[in-house]
Amino acid sequence: MPRYLIVMLLTALSGLGQSIVDPSRFTPAMLDFEGEYHEAPLQCEVTPIHPALNYGFRFQAGYVTRIPMSQYLGKGHLLVTLMRVTPEGGGKPIYLGSRMRLPEIPPTKNEMELGGGFLLGQGRYEVAWHMWDDKNRVCRKHWKIDAHLGRGEKLVTVALPPGTVADFSLRGAPKSLLPPDDAAPVRLTILLHAAPLSPRRFRLGVRDRILLTGTLSSLLERMPVKSVRLVVFNLDQQKELYRDEHFERQSLTQVAQSISSVELGKVDFEVLKNRGGHVDLLADLINGELTAKEPSDVVLFLGPEARFSDKVPPDELEKVSGSAPRFFYLQYRPYLLQTATFPDIIVRTISKLKGRTMVIRTPGDFAKAIDQVERR
Repeated sequence: MPRYLIVMLLTALSGLGQSIVDPSRFTPAMLDFEGEYHEAPLQCEVTPIHPALNYGFRFQAGYVTRIPMSQYLGKGHLLVTLMRVTPEGGGKPIYLGSRMRLPEIPPTKNEMELGGGFLLGQGRYEVAWHMWDDKNRVCRKHWKIDAHLGRGEKLVTVALPPGTVADFSLRGAPKSLLPPDDAAPVRLTILLHAAPLSPRRFRLGVRDRILLTGTLSSLLERMPVKSVRLVVFNLDQQKELYRDEHFERQSLTQVAQSISSVELGKVDFEVLKNRGGHVDLLADLINGELTAKEPSDVVLFLGPEARFSDKVPPDELEKVSGSAPRFFYLQYRPYLLQTATFPDIIVRTISKLKGRTMVIRTPGDFAKAIDQVERR
């Protein structure tokens, strides 16, 4: 593909995550998924993620791409993906795109792992996918999707019509597709723990990142709110990754980027010296909510089980006179990870605050947990 086409494509996708794009903005060469325009091959391996019903009662599918970084020594490199998802039976194809500017790459034999996710209604779909780089090389992949309810999900009402494709834009589903909700809107703080689904892993994979962003999207869609304060944090790194005092739905791309920045395999020396830093971070997050000038009605921790099981000393938490937020912890713990576990540090702290922890294994658990939060 000529270089000027790459530039046009990057401009068209500027600012978008894995988002729905308008195909009329692209040239025929950009929309060529069959390889009629002969370009140099890009070394990459693409693995589809099979569809599964997520916590928002939609089928969530996606892909993982592994790319040898030896192809991108130095700095200034760009990667752009464009995919076409077509419902079988003559449905209208939907196009999704993303772009990424690579950091400076030193000589290495390592691979980089990228990925993307999207939402579906029930049905069969054909996916055509390709990735360009700034050297005019292309990697292509085709696969099929069959999104259907499992045995234990027959009574579930899928929140997208059959043959529908959507992105994680947090725009939300049409009101007509959501269950009625007469709960009063709340001022909500979400403290999102960006960590691997299994506490035994030290790597935040693409599937983990898709789960975190997808669940955040579903939570905000299902829960009536007046305002949202969002904080993304990681206890292993002992730091906040993202904070937005007035979070709005279109900011999911920035959240996804902050989660992608987590590299648990690399720990700063100062973090290693401060063995209690995760306790300090958790105390600071909670104290910030207890003493906020604009306090929330509900403070909700969301994320996988933490690998720490120690306690926050009671004297490190602020004493509050008068009304205080209600604290909840929605902890992911899929059936595949059923092992004997002890309460983690967040469970222990929520208990001290007279809050409630709810374990989330299935979409049904998630819906029940949101109902309990609304009945606070």
